[in-house]
Amino acid sequence: GDPETGDDKSMYAPGQLGARVTLVQPTRTPAGVEEGRPKTYQYVKTDSSMSVAPFKGAIAWWANSAQYLVTTDATNRGRIAGVFQGAPAKGNFCFVQQKGPATVKYVDAPTSAPDATGKFVVPSTTAGKADCIATAPTFPPLGIAVGTRDANSEGVVELDVIENVD
Repeated sequence: GDPETGDDKSMYAPGQLGARVTLVQPTRTPAGVEEGRPKTYQYVKTDSSMSVAPFKGAIAWWANSAQYLVTTDATNRGRIAGVFQGAPAKGNFCFVQQKGPATVKYVDAPTSAPDATGKFVVPSTTAGKADCIATAPTFPPLGIAVGTRDANSEGVVELDVIENVD
């Protein structure tokens, strides 16, 4: 299936949890900056007790990287797991994107307006949302902004998430 829309109540096969896959984004309508680019995803389980359910562009933080358990809880914001490209149910299995161009949801008023000048995209203190800064980050960055954000506070980010940090 499509790693951007996966939402599984159970794993397809033993050993699937934690698996990484790199795919080339197919052409979609409307076409965008992501087409033809490689993207890397990791198969994880969402925490059933998180207070904010995953949504498209939400940051996933490790609740427990050894168990591949992710949350949207901002108290874990130094431990980035990836970005949800779909909206899986709490407690389900899905993929989070870790590398390549991805849609990210920004806070309503980013510290620095996202644009194509290579600003850092970092975790915010708001559950599941990112901030954009023009100075050196104090938390591990998700990647860099490659354009502006739209009316829904979403924008494309070139992700480069650090692997498990437990």
